[in-house]
Amino acid sequence: MSDQLQEPNILDNPIHGIYIPFGLLVAGVALTTYLSGEKKILILLPLFISFLLFRAYRAYNRSVSISSERWTSLELEDQTVVSKNTAIYRFKLKTSFETLDFAPGRHLAVKVPIEGNDEIRFYSPISPRNAPGYFDLMIKSYVDGKVSKYFASLSTGQTVDFMGPVGTLNYEPNSSKAIGIIAGGSGITPVLQVLNEVMTTPEDETKISLIYANEAENDILLKDELDEMAENFPNFEVHYVLRQPKGEWEGSIGLVTEELMRAYLPEPSDEHRLLVCGPEAMNKMVTGFAADLGWKFTGLNCKGDEQVFVF
Repeated sequence: MSDQLQEPNILDNPIHGIYIPFGLLVAGVALTTYLSGEKKILILLPLFISFLLFRAYRAYNRSVSISSERWTSLELEDQTVVSKNTAIYRFKLKTSFETLDFAPGRHLAVKVPIEGNDEIRFYSPISPRNAPGYFDLMIKSYVDGKVSKYFASLSTGQTVDFMGPVGTLNYEPNSSKAIGIIAGGSGITPVLQVLNEVMTTPEDETKISLIYANEAENDILLKDELDEMAENFPNFEVHYVLRQPKGEWEGSIGLVTEELMRAYLPEPSDEHRLLVCGPEAMNKMVTGFAADLGWKFTGLNCKGDEQVFVF
C-alpha cells in the first residue's frame, strides 16, 4: 500500500459548486441593478437562491460517501498483506476531500453477495479519522469465514457496499482516569480507534492498559505500531498473551486469566472503565472474570456509557 496520498483535486470540493456560483450571481445581480437602475431585477433573486439550494443539496449528497440510512458502493483502491491470513484493504471515498470522521469505537456495516445471499459483517476502520479521501479496514481471514474470504478474493477496482457508522460506545476525554482493555485477534481494530483518540487529544490524560491475546506471535496484528505507541506515550501500556508461542517468548502464555487482569489492568473503580473486544468465547470468559473482580458488568449487550463495554 502506498504511503503517498494523492493530491486533492480542487474540483472535487463541493464548496466550489456552491459558494462560487452564489458569489457570482449576487455580484452580477447587484451590478446589473446598479447600472440599469431597474430594481425589478431583484425579483429574480428567489429563483437564484432556489437554484443554489438545489446545488447545495446535490453537492452534499455527492460529498457524503457513507450514510447510516443507505448502502453505498465504494471502490477498492489498494490491498496490503500484513500476515499470513490478514490484509489491509483501502477503499476510496467519493472525493479526495472527504474524511471518515467516525467517533472512536464505531464500525462500518459491510454487505457482500455470497452464493445468492447478502452477507453483512461489521468492521472498524483503522485509518486516522482525518485521513482524506480513503479509509482502511484490516480483515483477518478465517477457515470458515465467508466474508473474509470474499475480501481476500477482491481485486483493485472492485466495489463493496458500506453503511455506517454503527455502534454505541460513548467516549469523552478524561471521562475515566484509567481504561483497561482486553482484545483478541482482529478485535484490536476498534481498540486502535480509542487509542488514536486519546493520543491525538493533548488534554486527554486517560491511562490505558491493554492485554492483547493471540494464538502465536505471527498473529499479533500491528505489533510494531502498538510497541511504538507504548514507547512514545507514557500513559499507555501493552501486555501480550500467546496461546501457542514458538521459540523464545517473554510475554504470558495461555489464555487471559483473572490473575492477568488483576496484574495488568486497573482495579475496578467508578473512575475506571473496562473495554473488551475479541471472539465471543473470550468475551464471555473475561467478562465473567471482570464480574468476579468487582467490575459492574450488565451483559454482553451493554450500553455505550457502561463501566464494562463489549464491542
